[in-house]
Amino acid sequence: MAKPVFINPVKRMVKQKGSLSALLVTGSDKVESGFGNGDCLFMDFSRLLFAVSDGSERHPNASRLLLERLADVLPAPYISFDIDALQDAIRKIYAAQKYTHKCTFSCVALVKKKREFTAYISSGGDSSVIVADSSDGSIIFKTASDMNFSGRSNKAPGISTFGLKSPGLKIILATDGFIEALNKIQKTEQGRLPEWLFKAPVCGIAGKFSRRFKAKKIFNYDDIGMMIIDPFAICRDDKTIVIGGTLPAKEALFASSFALRTGNWVEKERWPENADLFDSAVITIKDE
Repeated sequence: MAKPVFINPVKRMVKQKGSLSALLVTGSDKVESGFGNGDCLFMDFSRLLFAVSDGSERHPNASRLLLERLADVLPAPYISFDIDALQDAIRKIYAAQKYTHKCTFSCVALVKKKREFTAYISSGGDSSVIVADSSDGSIIFKTASDMNFSGRSNKAPGISTFGLKSPGLKIILATDGFIEALNKIQKTEQGRLPEWLFKAPVCGIAGKFSRRFKAKKIFNYDDIGMMIIDPFAICRDDKTIVIGGTLPAKEALFASSFALRTGNWVEKERWPENADLFDSAVITIKDE
């Protein structure tokens, strides 16, 4: 059964009912210093492929260029693609990235086999893919940080295969800014995420994090890009959503336009009529 996907352009949030929530936040000094937002989120609902990337302050749109290229080199949508096809796509986007366009890359592709899901996980740089047990916050799997940044490495990162057997497992994709922010809200234990993070429906977790972060009144923070997925509840759709990877002028326009607005959730049927609003928030919708 299909599940609706909603976008809040003012808050730069996405949710699919009961299965996914995502959030992009611009760092505290980025606009004042004349920088864009280097974090970028990629949600391909037709292939169940999700990714984050973190670009440098000099070239914040490098992350968007990388992830939009990923959409162009993937196999046809709505078909199960194997690990070799994903690895080939990652090699292609790494090979085409300019040296000056250094950025991280972390992705997960979900493949259903009978009653179980397999996650194909790949990561280069210091963004992360985390598999956590929502019952207690314990981290079951986490990618390691390395120097394999796109644009600086000739070798694309490999792919790990992770079997998802327990319905309690959730997948988090996040840039380093999210991990830093989480520790500022509450110092986390080694190998464990705070339990409060999971005490909400998955589609409300990004919002819950955002509210706690604002309540803490943290003044110095980096760009924050995150999404959390319930692999057993996620549903396919015919859209790909890209948020962020924003050049300075666009980021300044977004900040000045939406600073005092709270924003509403926009359902898929109304996305076309909100195209200008999405463009101002640097949100791109790609049709399959």
